Amino acid sequence: MEDSIELFKNEIYNYTDASFEEEWSTFKLGLKSVSYKKGDVIFPRSKVCTEMLYITEGIVVTEYFNKNEQTITRFFRPKNLCSNISSFLTNEVVNDLVSAVTDVKGVMIPQSLFNESYLYSNGIGLYFRKRLMENLLEDKMFISIKAMGIDTKLDFLYSKYPEIIKQVSWRKIANFLGVTPEWLSKTLKKRTLESLQ
Repeated sequence: MEDSIELFKNEIYNYTDASFEEEWSTFKLGLKSVSYKKGDVIFPRSKVCTEMLYITEGIVVTEYFNKNEQTITRFFRPKNLCSNISSFLTNEVVNDLVSAVTDVKGVMIPQSLFNESYLYSNGIGLYFRKRLMENLLEDKMFISIKAMGIDTKLDFLYSKYPEIIKQVSWRKIANFLGVTPEWLSKTLKKRTLESLQ
């Protein structure tokens, strides 16, 4: 099985026509393969976030805390860049927490290395710029779906993120949808029965 750093390199290659072999030889020295167990905190809300995670396996969630109430704002999947982005960009502690909702593997990219490539590279930096634009559009989609009805939100997850429905706990999905886990369990069972008929 390919290691996470090699998978990351292949992903960059697929995103850009620019040659980045020379740049890669230096860039990869700052990368670190990482793995997390389900439930592990990847980026805590009590520290400034100074790294970016490229996910090769698993699902990660961002949770926002307000007066000890948590709200799931976003799911990240393989090939996503993930960070506590508000903290990463401002170098301040924020109320967001990023954790693994399944076992996760990936590549950790230090902030200084990320910034250098993002700003000055036409190889790896081009990949970062394209990928972050996609992340931004996906963020907007998650935000807009939050304002819709519950059935529309559930349809969105079924059509765009079926792996989330299959791999993430109902409690986490229910939090994202703004419903109780009991309601979600009943609805998912009903949908499964309807699809079998």
